[in-house]
Amino acid sequence: MSANLAALAIEGVARKYALARRKVDGLGGATASGAVGYAAARVARIVLKREPAGDEVLRWTSIFASQPEAARGRAELAIALLALPEASELDAPERLARGYDAVMGRYDTKSTGVSHGMDALLVRQVAEGLSETDMIRLHFVRLHDTERRGRGSMPCAAPIDARRPFFTLRDSHGMPLVFSVGANGHLHLFRRTAFGNWSQTDLSAALPAFDPRASVIECIDMRQGADGAVAIALAVSKRSGDGGCALYAAAGLPDTLDETGWFNAFASMPERRRGLPDGAAVTALALGPVLPGAAPLVLVTAETYDGEGRWYFNAANPVTGISPLPEGCEPQAIGCYRLPGAWSLTKDGSALSFVSFPDPFNWGINVTYQSVPRRPSSFLLAPGSVPNVPDVYVAGDGIVVYRGGHTLPLKVADARGARLVWCGQDATAEHLAYSDGSGGLWLVSRAMGSSWGRAHAVAESLVAASLCIDSETGGVHAVGVTPGGALMWMRIRRSGEVESCEEIAQSAVWEGEEDAAELGTAA
Repeated sequence: MSANLAALAIEGVARKYALARRKVDGLGGATASGAVGYAAARVARIVLKREPAGDEVLRWTSIFASQPEAARGRAELAIALLALPEASELDAPERLARGYDAVMGRYDTKSTGVSHGMDALLVRQVAEGLSETDMIRLHFVRLHDTERRGRGSMPCAAPIDARRPFFTLRDSHGMPLVFSVGANGHLHLFRRTAFGNWSQTDLSAALPAFDPRASVIECIDMRQGADGAVAIALAVSKRSGDGGCALYAAAGLPDTLDETGWFNAFASMPERRRGLPDGAAVTALALGPVLPGAAPLVLVTAETYDGEGRWYFNAANPVTGISPLPEGCEPQAIGCYRLPGAWSLTKDGSALSFVSFPDPFNWGINVTYQSVPRRPSSFLLAPGSVPNVPDVYVAGDGIVVYRGGHTLPLKVADARGARLVWCGQDATAEHLAYSDGSGGLWLVSRAMGSSWGRAHAVAESLVAASLCIDSETGGVHAVGVTPGGALMWMRIRRSGEVESCEEIAQSAVWEGEEDAAELGTAA
């Protein structure tokens, strides 16, 4: 089995949805993409409870983009969507609730009108003699603008955001555990319960240094070992950006935890500070692979008064301090090869090297992997058959793997311009995922004892996706975000066939219970 490489936000897809542009497919077929297209799809998901078709996205994007402000664009699009025949059977309170949610950007699979003061809004509508269109176009937009000016950010937010990190691990039953940083900067856990539904838990609220209104998760990384144990590192900073941050890490967290167990694990997670300069603001964290017999290392990037610096520490040992990287060491990843050290591609792209960190007994290891693919772009470290020595995947003009410390590569796939994003294995199969230059996500698999199969495009309907092993089917779980903001769970076989697809229920997040009442009665 392999460590789970989480937070799989496909770079090409992220680029595609970060720019407002059109992509032409085939003979004159255009599909909307970019930030504007994404926002229009989200309004459609809120109002119609479905994803828009390609021609609808173009048409609805033009409605959204014609307005000078995002809230007004959402309002005009909501009015247009509520005028469609498929929305005609909705009663007045439900129509008003969906219009309200659209203006606020609030998608909630469990939404009810009462949850955001809809009774008060209906009373206001009758008292002032406002039509549905007037309520959406005037009152809801004004309410949105009032809240935005008063707080700097809306108190209501989505618990998952395709532009922020999210991770898919597996629990002891082989079901996915989804950890996501929401639009409000909180960390949420989605877990499938024994009754077949999904729970949602705010784990960041358990951290001692986390203020629900003033704090955000600045950065986070998670890994899972072959035995299911989870390692995590995260940094908490102030929403205002003032001051330093609090750094937390833990390893060996069991995959048997339920919601209460995960909450308690975060509440007791030790803060790591010793060795990091005072006032340092952590900007990036990267965990090395979780290998049997090896220390789970964390690479820290932080801004200090003297500029940017990099450090590392052992996530499993809260007693040890945080150490600066050796002078001249600029790793692309850290991990172990019998000893802790740094992994990096040479500047000329001719080899991949590992150099161990200085040792008090003057032990040292220096390993070089030759014959890497031309124009290497990425590599992944995965548990292998040799304890404390990883298997190494390298991608460039093709993908190869180095097994158990051997320096002769084995071919995996002919994929030019590939960038590796995840690998995993269990007793029956091994899987490798990579993105191509256009942002597509591809999965190549092999049954144990056989050769690698043909690559299959997966999760094509998702803006971003995260993968983990599905031991029941011999394939993978793919959890991702649709253009409309829904959280979807797919079970994908080794052949690339989607066995099942299910939406994971999510509840919009309020930063305080009193906010819901305030929004229902604010002028």
